Amino acid sequence: MIAKEITGNIISQHYDDGKLEVPVAFDWFETDKKRMMKVAEDGTELGVMVGQTIKDGDVLAETADKRYFARIRTAQLIEIPVDSMKEMGRLCFELGNRHLSLKVEDDRVLVPYDHPTMEYTKKIGYEPHIIEGSFDGFLIVKAHAGTGTIIPGTNKTTGDVAEEEQEAEADAEYELNGVLHRPDGSHSHDGGHTWHTH
Repeated sequence: MIAKEITGNIISQHYDDGKLEVPVAFDWFETDKKRMMKVAEDGTELGVMVGQTIKDGDVLAETADKRYFARIRTAQLIEIPVDSMKEMGRLCFELGNRHLSLKVEDDRVLVPYDHPTMEYTKKIGYEPHIIEGSFDGFLIVKAHAGTGTIIPGTNKTTGDVAEEEQEAEADAEYELNGVLHRPDGSHSHDGGHTWHTH
């Protein structure tokens, strides 16, 4: 089954059509990937290429009797309380220099747990705590973008070019259960000799 768009959200919308709601588990770092293979709780394989960040509860696909929705797994997070705007600014500056994905709230900052970050925030005077929570609504930082050596005559780095090549590769044909698929929705049952849609 191919999920090409998000058609709703079981958390923000009410469905009373009697369809069985089947979760498809995602880790937080998968929610903005362009293409991936997932297996739903009932064992159904889904090719996911919705073209936007996936949120908890997003409806990815439906059949006559089932609705497949995203379930973002919880993760260990570091909760760092702050008491003033000055503390918030300093903390966000320090975390930004470490290229960490984060969520800023009125009185705290949340980041994915890792031991060095936990120790670092203690060292610079904060009182971090480990909590279990959803990594939904975070600013996700991709530290590799724009890195590398500048290519003469262009305004690009080697990292930019590598990322563009990966994106172009992601737009290529892919195989699912022995059937070739294209981004335009067509597919081939004979190894790419003929293509059609349903």
